[in-house]
Amino acid sequence: ADALVGEGRMVIGLGVSAISRVGASFAQNHRTLESWSKSIDDGELPVMRGLDMTADDSVRSAVIGALMCHFELSIEAIESSYAIDFKQYFAPELAELQELADAGLLTIEPDWIGITPRGRLLVRAVCMVFDRYLRLDSETVRYSKVV
Repeated sequence: ADALVGEGRMVIGLGVSAISRVGASFAQNHRTLESWSKSIDDGELPVMRGLDMTADDSVRSAVIGALMCHFELSIEAIESSYAIDFKQYFAPELAELQELADAGLLTIEPDWIGITPRGRLLVRAVCMVFDRYLRLDSETVRYSKVV
C-alpha cells in the first residue's frame, strides 16, 4: 500500500469490500451489498473489521503493493525502508519465487524483482508467495482467487 499512497497518507475505501488504510491500521467494508447498504441506511460506517498491522505486515504490504501496482520491486528500497536483509528475511519466499521465475513469470536480479509481461496476468499468484496469512491458514481463502 505504501507504493500506492506513500508513507503518512491514508486511503478511505467507500464501496463493498473496499479496504481503508490509515497509518498502520486498515479496515475492510462489508463484503455483501446487502450488509453494506444496511450499515449506510442505519447511518453507520460500513466497516466489517479493522486490524492493526505488525511490522511484518507493513513490510509484506510494501512488497505486495509494489509488485501489484508497478510489476517490479526494488529490493534495496525495501531493505532501506524497513531495515531488513531482504534475502534473509524472505528466504523461503525467494525459493518459491524461483519456481515462478523458471516458469517465465518474473525475473529475480540481485537488487530487483520484476514481473514479466507473461506474468502480469498471474501477478496475484506471485504476491501470494509473500502473504503470511495464506501460509498460516492455507485452508482459508482470504483474498480473491487468482483466476
